[in-house]
Formats: sequence, structure tokens, C-alpha cells
Amino acid sequence: MRVAVGGIMQETNTFCAVAATLRDFAPYVRRGDAILSTYKQTRTPMGGFLDAGRTEDFTPVPTFFAKAVSSGLTERRTFEALVDDLVQAVRVATPVDGVLLALHGAMVADGTPDADGEIAERIREVVGPEVPIAVELDLHANISKRLVDNVNILTGYDTYPHIDIYDRAVEAGTLLARTFQGHIRPTLARSAVPLLLVPQMQQTSRPPMATLMEEAHRLEASAGMLAVTVAGGFCYADVPHAGVCIVAMSDGNRAHAEDIARQIAQQAWAQREAFAVHNLSVTEGVARAVRAKSGPVIVADVGDNIGGGGPGDGTVLFRQLMAEDAQGAVIAIADAEAVAAAVEAGVGGTMRTTVGGKVDDRHGAPVTVSGVVRAITDGRYVNTGSYMTGAVVEMGRSAVVQVGGIELLLTERKSSPFDLEQLRSVGIDPTQRQIIVVKAAIAWRAAYEPIATEIIEVDTPGVTSTDLSTFTYTRLRRPIYPLDPDTQYL
Repeated sequence: MRVAVGGIMQETNTFCAVAATLRDFAPYVRRGDAILSTYKQTRTPMGGFLDAGRTEDFTPVPTFFAKAVSSGLTERRTFEALVDDLVQAVRVATPVDGVLLALHGAMVADGTPDADGEIAERIREVVGPEVPIAVELDLHANISKRLVDNVNILTGYDTYPHIDIYDRAVEAGTLLARTFQGHIRPTLARSAVPLLLVPQMQQTSRPPMATLMEEAHRLEASAGMLAVTVAGGFCYADVPHAGVCIVAMSDGNRAHAEDIARQIAQQAWAQREAFAVHNLSVTEGVARAVRAKSGPVIVADVGDNIGGGGPGDGTVLFRQLMAEDAQGAVIAIADAEAVAAAVEAGVGGTMRTTVGGKVDDRHGAPVTVSGVVRAITDGRYVNTGSYMTGAVVEMGRSAVVQVGGIELLLTERKSSPFDLEQLRSVGIDPTQRQIIVVKAAIAWRAAYEPIATEIIEVDTPGVTSTDLSTFTYTRLRRPIYPLDPDTQYL
């Protein structure tokens, strides 16, 4: 049996001012056999698909795969180029017995609010109605009816931080094999809830999300069920289908799948008030971190969450750390111009320039700094932790600059703080620092929580603010909670 393997992954924050272009996807584009050489023996979506082929005795046919760090709308010509490459590669691979797609589920392109649904539909047109398509999605997917209508199998991450990406990919491949072997008849049911959840409240190891996932797993184990996906949704995408969504998959029993999806949706709605967020102010958070007797103290900059579309150049916490004369602190800021200044100064030289706050006016103004350049690297590292283990990350040229008691990591490309290797690769041992700022909501916890003496979540401004009332939604379906407190459901 031959199975086409590929995908396009990008999470879109429609409030972010920076569009995603081919330059953003370029470091992570792989075609044909390059998919095999890059992702073999990695705990990634592609790695899971490849391993499923080995265990289920089908031949993965690598087609096209691309991904990019979360940002604003994907540029129109970029989206068309990527999708054309994927569609053409699948067309060349046909005939196939099945298709495995790795998508994010919250991608939005200029002119295409449901980019993932568009991708699935175009692949369906190529392979025809009889070839089963399986898709793996992120837990933050905004799952549309269009997407569900064009696939046969859907699995989503069960964890946040996302430590089961590989497992859900293997699951998708296993279910696909059982389908084209004639052992099961997957039947999908979708139940959308008028509920927006900020990423910070979607951590699956603590209530209320943990309670919801436990119920989903209990019902998933009932007779006749194949899988249940609980998507917390991505609230920073202004699209009609944004929000919590449940997809239940039964073995040929649509009524049963619909009933399961409805039950979990009702529970999500019943817990809506428990998803409220309570963070410290910038002043309170930094003062508490500076007072801490031991470290590392992890300070989460949730308003500039890189994994959620933040520019990674927010300066609010950096400025406050300087004002508090913080010692032993580390903060990363994406700023290609500042990296160039550091490279020009050279290791051991003094760099004088403005840092951060250059993408927009939502994350703090540029900060004028003078510091000694401690290191310059190519910014390339390999994840060694539980998130995307074995995947290569490209930060672009990177520099470590000592500014008072703060180590400032400057990168040409923004990079989410999901692995300790990000700091180790530039000569910083995170276990030996007092304060570490992470520009993220929850996914950083897989790497940093085990070494943290204290965690401080700070209410910083930005395109991933937890205060959804600061955003102007124009396409989102209304009413929806919590924007509309009187929303009725079921």
C-alpha cells in the first residue's frame, strides 16, 4: 500500500502586522526524499507518519511539507505557491491508497479565512472521493465544517504543552491503514461551541482543560468510538469558525459520534467561566522575580507569545528589568538590525543601538542599549526536549549581548522558547540563571517548568494579550463568549 505524506503548518494571528511570506517558510520547506532524511526518527508529525508506515506495513510516499512560525496573514502568493507545490506533489504520487496530512488548523491566508479547509479540499479533488485522507491538527485548531467534510480521519493533539505530536501522527497513520484495509469505517461528527479560550487557559494538565480532556478520553474509550479531538481553538484568528470545537470519530455510527461530540461540547460550555485568566501586572511581576531568593524564575511574556503570532520583539519586560537593575536575567528579542550591529561590533566589542519595538506599537517602544557582545552564532539548534524532538530550529544569526545584569539574546528570526537548547546553543546555561523571560503562553512549560523555582505569568500588552476586549473582531461569528457574556448555547 502507498500513502502520500505531506502538509503545510502555520498558525495565523490576524491581528499581527507581519505577513507570512515564502522567506518565513523557506528554512522548513522539504520536498520528496528530503522529508525522509529530515524527519526520520524525529518525534514530529512527519516522523510519526513515517513510523506508522513501518508498523502498519504501508509505504510512505513523501510529497511536500512546509511550516513557519506563527505570524500574521499568509501572503496570498505565498499560500498559492505552497498549496500548488503540495497538490502537484500529491498528483505526481497518485495513485495512492491514502493520504496523511499534517496541518495546523488555524492557518489564515489573505483572501482565504479557512486555509486548512482549502488545502484539504484541493487534495480531495486530486485523489478523488474513494481515497481516505487522514489529517493531524494542533490543539489550537479552528476546525471548520469544510475541513471535516473533506477528510475521513482527524486526530488532534491531546496535550498542551504539545508533547504528544508524534503519538497523534502515529495514531492518524494507524487509523488510515485500518481504513484502507477495510477494518473500520471512520465517521466524523463536529460540534462547535461559541466559546473563545486564550491559550494560557488551555493547559491540559490542570483544570478546567484537564477535566474536559479526561471526559473526552473516557467517552473515546466507549464502544464503537475511534478517536475524539478536543480543539481549544485559536482566539487570535478573526475568522467565522474560530473557537472551541469537538470532533468525534466513530466506526460507522454517525449518531453515536454526534452524541459524543455534543456531550463534550456541553461540558466545555458549562465550564466557560472557569477559563478566566488572572495574571500579574508588569511592575508586580518583575518586582517579584527580582526579589526571589533563588532561580531560575520563569517570567512569561504572554502578550508577545511567539507561538501565538507575537513578533518576539516586545520590550515591555526588558525595559522593566533594566529599571529594576535585575541581575542574572535572560531575555530573547528578535531584531535583525540589532543582530547586525552586534556582528559589526564583534565578540568582545561594545554595541550601541536600539533594540526591539520595531514591528508595531503594541509591544513597547524600542530600547536604547549599550552592551558587550559575548557571543555570535548561526542560530541553529536541534530540539532535545519533549517538544518536536529532533527537529531543527533556525533562529538566523544570533548574538548574546551583556547589558548590565541582563543577557540579551538577539536573533534574526523569532523562535519560540520551547526547548532549553535555544539558550544552550548560544552558551547560556538556563539552570544557572536567576530570571528567564519566555515569550510564550504555555508550550514553554515542557522545557522550563522542570527547572523553575517559580513561575510568574505577566499581563503584558500585545497581539496575544489575554484581554480579548482589546481586539476588534469583524469576521468572528457572534455572539460568542466571553466577548458577549449573554451568549446562549444549547
